Amino acid sequence: MVSERRQFRILHRDFLFRMVDLELLATHGDVQKLLGQFAALLGGLSFVVAVLIVPHYVTSRLSPQALAVAAWGDEEFLISTTMAIAGIFAVVAWHTVLPDRRDRLVLGPLPVRTRTIFVAKITAMLAGLGIRIVAVNAFTGLLFPPFGAAWRGPAAYWVTMAAAGLFVFCGFLAAQGIAAQLLSYRLFLRVSGFLQLGAFFAILSFYFLTPALATPRRLAAPENQAVLAWLPSFWFLGLFQELHGRADPVFVPLAARALRNLSIAAGAAAAGYALAYFRQMRRIVEEPDIAPRDRLRSGVRVIAFAVSRLVRRPLDRAILLFTARTMARSRQHRFLLAAFGGLGLAVAFAYAKEPLYRHFGSPWSHVTIGGLSAGLVLLTFAIAGLRAAFTLPVALRANWIFRVSAVHSPAAYFGAVRKTLLALAAVPVWLAALGYFAIWPRRLALEHMMVMVTAGVLLADITLYRFRKIPFACSYLPGAANLKVKLGVYAGSFILIIGFGSNLELAALQRASGFAAYLTILLAVAAWAWRRRAEFAASPENQVQFEEVEAVDVVTLGLGGGPVYSDSPDPVPGR
Repeated sequence: MVSERRQFRILHRDFLFRMVDLELLATHGDVQKLLGQFAALLGGLSFVVAVLIVPHYVTSRLSPQALAVAAWGDEEFLISTTMAIAGIFAVVAWHTVLPDRRDRLVLGPLPVRTRTIFVAKITAMLAGLGIRIVAVNAFTGLLFPPFGAAWRGPAAYWVTMAAAGLFVFCGFLAAQGIAAQLLSYRLFLRVSGFLQLGAFFAILSFYFLTPALATPRRLAAPENQAVLAWLPSFWFLGLFQELHGRADPVFVPLAARALRNLSIAAGAAAAGYALAYFRQMRRIVEEPDIAPRDRLRSGVRVIAFAVSRLVRRPLDRAILLFTARTMARSRQHRFLLAAFGGLGLAVAFAYAKEPLYRHFGSPWSHVTIGGLSAGLVLLTFAIAGLRAAFTLPVALRANWIFRVSAVHSPAAYFGAVRKTLLALAAVPVWLAALGYFAIWPRRLALEHMMVMVTAGVLLADITLYRFRKIPFACSYLPGAANLKVKLGVYAGSFILIIGFGSNLELAALQRASGFAAYLTILLAVAAWAWRRRAEFAASPENQVQFEEVEAVDVVTLGLGGGPVYSDSPDPVPGR
């Protein structure tokens, strides 16, 4: 019989790898490779932040005391970044924290103690949290100036980052455990998804909307004390200063609040999670999962009727309804789309946060760069999120339906996917952007809507270039996108393009002739992107892709010609 220690090691390793949803991986997907890429991505973020921050302290001519005070803002930024990463980890691992039906059915009949499973789950969660905290501070923790004793500065840094990340993780763990105690199992499963998305949005909102208060005057101002009581990053900034041995009295109450709230969160998480864990192991067997909903409800019938009237072509209608219904049924895809939407909404708030901090004192009727950027940010994240969801499979065994019914040319399928992307991602943002007419002059709102529509079509054609799949019907190999290299390029390009485009649009809105020239250039770029995508889709060598396979050693020359398609119901075999 396997010893309990070996059982613990096996379960710990399995639970650690399951912090990433395995249903998102293809058959030959490598979990260790994917986790390594996540760690490398966070390490790359730490390296970029260190390169941007540390040289300013090396070349500064300020005295050590003044430089230490000037570093408060950067220290708060590093703490809030660590807390955001810990919170995102808690949200991503939301459905793997508590035991599910698979744990009960697989581990229940085995000769394994519940205590062993529980301890393995706890240590796996703490190990995953620790890996992310270390990765996101890998370079900043080593290179950030200590401003004092060589050993005390780094020690204070790492203790503070660990405490801040643990506070966020314990807070969400306590919320999940309390919800599991108060709600029935079926109701908890229904509410859990909304709690997860709400937590994700809260993390990003706090991260992007936190005001800049890390100065002696603002930290001591009486009018800011109520705000500081709700900003955890400043609590742990105070803890960092106290551990570092700095005697500024403004940090004493903040450090005390950090320790008190950390103790409360840890205690609530330990009690709530332990009770929820052992209780849920029984409720999984005693209570059923979420019951399937009636597909013929009036709302579904209304949507189907509207789609049948607005989308006349059967192929376009089939792809649109298949995509919409799959998104509604798949938890993974709903979360991915909501994650992109929450991130886009938080970034949009960050662009428009200046009027928010002025308590609506600035006139909303004035067109600003933040207002112009907010709509474009939401549009970009909505299209990018749905495009990313398209690549993740749901039921690979069902893609044979599309294979045997592929009587149309691949270009027809690619065109249907493009219309689906615009209908499900761009159209809702365009409808929400009609709110500009309520706060801006009609001419300016109309002109910005024209920019939004053109930008949406442009983004759809750019993101779907070389996309040869039907949504959710192709296998997926993690790591193929090489995000650890490309994500920084994407983020930097996004910020530059949004900033440059919004400044250019604001200048063009001043005169009708300037806006006409701006819109003409934008339309020309959109036409180029549409033509490039259409030419690729109509290429005779293209076929609908159903398998994400690695490159083979034998490369064909393609001299035999491509398959022949027909618009008739009967398929025509290829030559």
